[in-house]
Amino acid sequence: MPISSKILRIIVTLTLVAALAVPALAKEKKPANAKTNAFDFKKTSVFIREMEGRPDFPVATVIANDYVYTLQAMGEKIDTGRQNAIILATKLAQQKDGGFTPDKSSKTSSILYTDIALETLALLDAGNAVDRAKVKSFAASLKNTDGGFGFSPEAKKSSLATTYYAVHVLKAVNGLDAVDKAKTVEYVKGFAKKEGGFGPEKGPGRPNARSTYMAAYVLNALCSLDADTAKKAVQYLQTTPYLDKKSKERPDLDEQLYAIRALKEVNAGNRLDKTLAFNFMKRLYIKVNGGFGPLEGYGSTPDSTTTALRILSEIGKAKGVVAQVAKR
Repeated sequence: MPISSKILRIIVTLTLVAALAVPALAKEKKPANAKTNAFDFKKTSVFIREMEGRPDFPVATVIANDYVYTLQAMGEKIDTGRQNAIILATKLAQQKDGGFTPDKSSKTSSILYTDIALETLALLDAGNAVDRAKVKSFAASLKNTDGGFGFSPEAKKSSLATTYYAVHVLKAVNGLDAVDKAKTVEYVKGFAKKEGGFGPEKGPGRPNARSTYMAAYVLNALCSLDADTAKKAVQYLQTTPYLDKKSKERPDLDEQLYAIRALKEVNAGNRLDKTLAFNFMKRLYIKVNGGFGPLEGYGSTPDSTTTALRILSEIGKAKGVVAQVAKR
């Protein structure tokens, strides 16, 4: 066979091999491309761990909670020294009345920071590091005659949110016997809206996912969530951008989390659109530092990053942890 013919056959053979190899290479590269669309939790870890460098670490009740929850949700371990520092700081935040403060500079307890502190300790398996009996007494002291609970001894007016925090705290310390069930149920149902969900204020107004979740949680905790209320809550949530792809409402990070939790509270977790939630998280992700912003176009913060990890945990895209805190 002439040399030219042999060369031609070699070229044709190599061309054929290359052509056959293209689909295989494409298949091999596909996972790599998929990875570029995922979250780089190594960067997220570095972003969250920046607070370790502060001499007054963990600084505040909220920051300690962000740090612990986020790292655990990504499957990371927190070294013993930092765990002990967080537990000590949380213990010092408990005041004589049994409640907790936002940081060491404050001496005024509130039900919100008490709730956050309890979750942080639970995540570190250190729930007994504080006086739980005093926690119960503090939460019970905020009870009002209308069935609701106040924010603090200085801010006694009831609201749906503070009532939720109080019930959440009391349930955590086995103190639901301190709740006047009938009055609290009546108080919470007063926030129901004609659209089906619950709003932050009684009377006219729009419902939102946050209030709907909080109301459903309280009613569930007090064994008073009826089928009709649950059905109406789902009807409302179906109109939000967290279930309705055609909704023109701008989605919000916190509301996304509350919508997911509200669905679970009313036993409709199967309605959750995990793909919709995941794509929203991708739009909030900041590739530069691995954090998440609260809204599209916003920069990342530790708090919004923690909320994002809570959402990713809820939809099975992060390790997740058992304890839940009342979201700020």
